[in-house]
Amino acid sequence: MTTLSPIEEAVLKALADACNYSLGAHVPVQYVAKKVQMNLKGEVRKSLRKLRAKGYCQEHPTARNTTWQLTNTGLSEARKL
Repeated sequence: MTTLSPIEEAVLKALADACNYSLGAHVPVQYVAKKVQMNLKGEVRKSLRKLRAKGYCQEHPTARNTTWQLTNTGLSEARKL
């Protein structure tokens, strides 16, 4: 299993909170950014892309903007945190 940086852990936990720990929900970046500490808000988009590369989340292009969703791996890792 790959190790996560503290910033990636915070963003994964924020994504899980924003999705209400549901695999069917997908939320925009702004909702995830509301859930993290103020000093990490600039790192949210970059961290989500890193988490996607590691298989913890997926992105969904929609008509307005891109939304993000947890994967099974991301959900189980978020529950451990």
